[in-house]
Amino acid sequence: MRSVYLLSSVLILFSFTSSKKEFTPPGTVKYNDTLFIDKCEIDNFSWSEYELDIKKKYGKNSIQHKEVLPDTLIWRYKYSCNEPYVIYYYRHPAYRNYPVVGISYEQALAFCKWRTERVTLLMAISKKYNGISIEYRLPSKSEWELLSFDIRNLFNADGWEVKDKKRAVNTRWMPDTSLKYKKADGLYPEIFAPVIAYEKTILGLHNMIGNVSEMVSEKGISKGGSWMHLLEDCRVGKDINYEKAEPWLGFRCVCVLRKKN
Repeated sequence: MRSVYLLSSVLILFSFTSSKKEFTPPGTVKYNDTLFIDKCEIDNFSWSEYELDIKKKYGKNSIQHKEVLPDTLIWRYKYSCNEPYVIYYYRHPAYRNYPVVGISYEQALAFCKWRTERVTLLMAISKKYNGISIEYRLPSKSEWELLSFDIRNLFNADGWEVKDKKRAVNTRWMPDTSLKYKKADGLYPEIFAPVIAYEKTILGLHNMIGNVSEMVSEKGISKGGSWMHLLEDCRVGKDINYEKAEPWLGFRCVCVLRKKN
């Protein structure tokens, strides 16, 4: 099963009615009693569920609906032949489990707010979690780095050199036989991978390093690097800056759980 599944009502309610005694916010794994993090990056399917809800509420031609649409033109960059991605990447079922891109910082914040409202509503309907409140949001830079503490099961002792580069992460990695070639600007691997691809960390997180670089709450900073970044730029402590939506930029949420007095 996919690991986000947070947005369809049936699947959310299924999460709430499971036999588990301890509540876990949908789509997340537990770090401690109050902080949870998404197992994987937000994917196209989850974003399309968000878009559909906004479209039903405000109408297809509304400003609100237009504001949630990803910018598909980010695929048109130097040396690219990506016109099929402009047309199909967000909409085609083949990419439904791939990370959503073309999203701005403000759009990511709006998604977090909407997700909080939807899950809170379904918690109220279930009548089983009246003593709990939740909030989905972007992790802070320090939280993201903290939650990457167990990346060591993918990397060697120095904390960033991948044990098995092809198996563990999806970055702009070139095998030793390719090192004689110059690194031409704009030449990258074909595309990223599904959000649940590659090895999990001990905590159970996919693609904290590579695939898409993940926005944090500090605007303009992303973490973890992407399929378009060289491996040395994908260290846990490395900041990757952005100014706008990019074909390599996505996000995942953390969820803060609070018990009501």
